[in-house]
Amino acid sequence: MTAAAIIKAYNLIGYDAVAVGSQDLIAGIPALKSLSKDSKFPWLSANLVNKVTKKPLFTASTSIKLGTIKVGIIGLTGPAILETSDNAVILPWDQVLPALLAKMTKKDNLLILLSNLPAADNKKIAESYANIHLIIQSGASSNTISPSPINNTIMLSTAPQGKQIGIMEINWQSSQRWEDANAVALAAKKASLERLDVQLRQYANRPETEGTLNSQAERLKVYNLLLAQKQNLQGEIDLMETKASRQIPSDTKLSTYNNRFIAVAIDLPDHPEVSQVVTTLDNAISAIGQRQAESAATLKSSPYLGFLGCGSCHAKQLASWQQTQHAKAYRTLTAKQQQFNPNCLSCHVTGIATDRGEEALSIADDRRSVGCETCHGPGRSHSENPRAYPLPRRPSPELCRTCHSAPHDSNFDYDKRIKLIEHH
Repeated sequence: MTAAAIIKAYNLIGYDAVAVGSQDLIAGIPALKSLSKDSKFPWLSANLVNKVTKKPLFTASTSIKLGTIKVGIIGLTGPAILETSDNAVILPWDQVLPALLAKMTKKDNLLILLSNLPAADNKKIAESYANIHLIIQSGASSNTISPSPINNTIMLSTAPQGKQIGIMEINWQSSQRWEDANAVALAAKKASLERLDVQLRQYANRPETEGTLNSQAERLKVYNLLLAQKQNLQGEIDLMETKASRQIPSDTKLSTYNNRFIAVAIDLPDHPEVSQVVTTLDNAISAIGQRQAESAATLKSSPYLGFLGCGSCHAKQLASWQQTQHAKAYRTLTAKQQQFNPNCLSCHVTGIATDRGEEALSIADDRRSVGCETCHGPGRSHSENPRAYPLPRRPSPELCRTCHSAPHDSNFDYDKRIKLIEHH
């Protein structure tokens, strides 16, 4: 259901291609193949193949035309758990890329790799194939990775779950070479050389001669080590500059790019049709949850008491808590008719882990809020023997951020927010 909604959204947004990632295969290859029939874009994987024939189970690559430029797009699938019944295997990238690149470079001017491989593998690919011009990574990091030039390849990725939109404006030239493809690496080495020069000058400007240094073995050792590092670094810089001058004639027009990332904040306007897809999905999930709640028995055996149990001893604190937004958390779901949506429930009730929202469908009424035990821990043992089972007075920032995090609460400030729920 969720996967189908994602595909509808991708269709509306206008995706040109999507690489098959390991997460896409959780429900199995047949399920993804069935879903892909509704896609207006190709699912790409050059290395997810039939175990016997070694033929790709999805399209290996695709080509699109942007203006006068022919763009080739390749997909690679990262490590994934495959069912025996799938009769499939994920081949190493170096077994599929050479032949595919040889064919695509004859007809495409700009080659893009959509890679679900680990970042270390993507780096090796960039170092091995100068004719792959752009590698867009998925799953390589939990954060945005700014463009990084390696060889004649630019590597980058956006944050997962659509939290960032990456926009790269490319001025592509017939040379199929990036301007200053190794400029970042070269600049870093030159900066390191400058730092070494500063350190060496500090020695040179001191009154001590080498004879004096000879009597200070450790200082002389460091001095000679810095000299050796400088010589090695200068050699690397000279080699990089020589290679650059040989590879690219001075009159060659080089390609350039301008890249930026835009955070998908809550206050940005929604795409109306995509928003409707999300609303329809939420309502469908909530309807399923409601049916499950009607048939589920209320959980009675639990280490959690509920706020009424806490109030029997802590009446003053309970009264204070009832004035906070935490006490109204479940009601915010009810207002949006999402009180049966397992994806939302765990952060609006007490004592349910964020990955076990279904359990919240059958909890007692006095746990349907962000109650005392959300912050202070389960209270049943504490109520029976407070001295033996003391509870923390304050929740940790890490505990709060299990729910107070993007995209629902991108600007969470622990020190400010904790004051809003303090009670004594």
